[in-house]
Amino acid sequence: MEAIPAATAHAVPSGHTHAAPKHRWWALAVIGLAQLMVVLDATIVNIALPSAQQDLGFDNNGRQWIVTAYSLAFGSLLLLGGRLADLFGRKTTFIVGLVGFAVASAVGGAANGFTMLVVARAVQGLFGALLAPAALSLLTTTFTEPKERARAFGIFGAIAGSGAAVGLVLGGLLTEYLDWRWTLYVNDVIAVFALIGAVVFLGRSVPTERPKLDIPGVILVSGGLFGIVYGFANAETHDWDNWMTWGFLAAGGVLLVAFFLWQTRAKHPVLPLRVLADRDRAAALSTILISSAGMFGVFLFLTYYLQSTLGYSPVKNGVAFLPMVAALMVMAQLSTNVLIPKIGPKIIVPTGMLVAAGGMVWLTRLGLDSSYAAHVLPPLLLLGAGLGTSMPAAMSYATLGVQAQDQGVASAALNTTQQVGGSISTALLNTLAATAATNYAADHLSDPMVKANAALHSYEVAYWWSAAFFAVGVVITVLLFRAKKQRVAAPQEETGTHTEAPAPATAPTAATATLPAVDSAVIRGQVRDGSGAPVPRTAITLLDGSGRQLARATSHEDGTYGLDTPERGSLVLIGSAPGYQPQVATLSLNGTPVSHDLVFLPSPGGLTGTVRGGDDAALSGALVVATDQHGDVTASTTTDTDGAYRIGDLLPGDYTLSVSAPGHRPTAVPATVSADTTRCDIHLTVAATLRGTVHTPDGRALDDARVTLIDAAGNVVGTRTTSVDGTYAFTDLASDQYTVIASGYPPVATQLTVNGTQEGVDILLTHKEA
Repeated sequence: MEAIPAATAHAVPSGHTHAAPKHRWWALAVIGLAQLMVVLDATIVNIALPSAQQDLGFDNNGRQWIVTAYSLAFGSLLLLGGRLADLFGRKTTFIVGLVGFAVASAVGGAANGFTMLVVARAVQGLFGALLAPAALSLLTTTFTEPKERARAFGIFGAIAGSGAAVGLVLGGLLTEYLDWRWTLYVNDVIAVFALIGAVVFLGRSVPTERPKLDIPGVILVSGGLFGIVYGFANAETHDWDNWMTWGFLAAGGVLLVAFFLWQTRAKHPVLPLRVLADRDRAAALSTILISSAGMFGVFLFLTYYLQSTLGYSPVKNGVAFLPMVAALMVMAQLSTNVLIPKIGPKIIVPTGMLVAAGGMVWLTRLGLDSSYAAHVLPPLLLLGAGLGTSMPAAMSYATLGVQAQDQGVASAALNTTQQVGGSISTALLNTLAATAATNYAADHLSDPMVKANAALHSYEVAYWWSAAFFAVGVVITVLLFRAKKQRVAAPQEETGTHTEAPAPATAPTAATATLPAVDSAVIRGQVRDGSGAPVPRTAITLLDGSGRQLARATSHEDGTYGLDTPERGSLVLIGSAPGYQPQVATLSLNGTPVSHDLVFLPSPGGLTGTVRGGDDAALSGALVVATDQHGDVTASTTTDTDGAYRIGDLLPGDYTLSVSAPGHRPTAVPATVSADTTRCDIHLTVAATLRGTVHTPDGRALDDARVTLIDAAGNVVGTRTTSVDGTYAFTDLASDQYTVIASGYPPVATQLTVNGTQEGVDILLTHKEA
């Protein structure tokens, strides 16, 4: 039996521990392109709306639908898209989403009317809901080594955080220098490179446990998210007093409550509640929700300020955000690669949100005569630094330790949180700003600059509310994020009252065997078999690189386990349970909790025995082939000089054993393999040969005479035509009764019994009478 290779894992999706993909950094570029395409589409089209409206001739209400159609389809179908990624594989879903998004973008760019454009935007959202969670789950499963994972999530988080700003820049450039349609066509340019890269660099993932689709759950969550997103969109275009606003929000809320209640009962839930149960994950999702809400306050109202108050062009407006993007990217790398590993998220993420809140408060001081360098740039840099510190780390923790079969839906939960945060922010801040502007204008009718000052006051109110979002986020993340694991105290010295003999100096020292709580352990996970059932009472052992035992535990009745250790670096985790193959994995600890599930396969059994032939003699060189119940060849071997064979590593089950040897009749027998080695001896019968000659009464050999052999049951065994010397032969015959029929002259039938290796039957044919 071959040695079991040790896998490398750090916070790897449970149950799947893969070696680092060879082209993982190229894969990151592909994933980043796809994420950029999805994120920038939320703002790039906004810049082009006035031009599209003039070209296609739709009214102002239609402008809102161009934005809403995308966000409705995208937001309401994200969880379904994430589950489909788990169902059909991440690479497949990624490519389907990419191609569909590109086709919808091409159709939207070629739109000849309002309806065609709205439908294309909705289809964009639909395929975006497939693409976004698949991209994030691919990133999570591609980068498993701690340092590389931190760097990759820093880059990915920077793309996600800066995509809206890039959309503003790109949208302005394309609209001003080309045509509004290029704000959609640009997706096809990006998609071509992303598609080629996906085919070449992304590894195919086939789920070992293919989940089933929960149709009631899909309907409930899609309907609920649609109601929430549409309700906030309606509030933005109409009013909070509008019955449709509260009607859709209430209906969405009821459906989501029903959805979560259903998930506690569903056999194959769309969103397993275990995904949301972890405190760090809840804190991370809260960070994403609040950061998305606060970000839209920056992009939306600062864009209004730069264009309406300072008179910036769309291109200049987009360029003004680039320093913020640069600060975000720098802090994203610093946060995920340096600060989080050393200090932990409980301090770093709230600090980033506090810095972002400070930037929002600074923006409230902007006036009609403010300049970019002195008054706009500093708070933008502060905001970029704050968002770069908090968002990438939150994205990493939102998918950290999620089981392999839940990676797609966990990524979808993150994207859904981001989308809902943006929808809430856009609707709420627009409404608050509009109300503030109206009230200011009513109270300052004598002000000659009332219109400009009212707009400025509305922006200020929006900034304060955005700062409040971040402040609430500081409190939530401080409360929810776990503190960074400190090195636990060394085991106490042995006291004088200890009665056991001291261990030899060379013996390994084991950590305390007291089982930690699973949800607070440094290493935690679940042990289950290939069907997903928990495997209780599994022995879990943790070793360091020198083989010294650090900790041990036994899995609970639900298969969960937890281990605590003060050690850091590369450690070896071993799991063993009766009746299953042992599992070994290498885990890298750097101060953050690691979740790793062990998936056990049944312990392989084997087949052994002896093949014998005539006179009970051992047959060497006989071919023994084992096929499973589907007819697929599982293993094969040949017998040794003593006629013995052995086939190992067969999973328990029913097989068919086929055996053949020269000069013997092949045979096939059933064999049932258990966890132990099963013995199956086989006896082959000697293959007999029937030879003869067909001749005339005067002794002349007859060529081209037809000889047919029929067995005792009346079945034709074979037909031969005599050669020029009148001979024929039937080989590989079982010992049985046969009938030989020769024709060409009046037929002659001869009955005989074959019970040896050679039988001879000569046949006499006479000429047909004239």
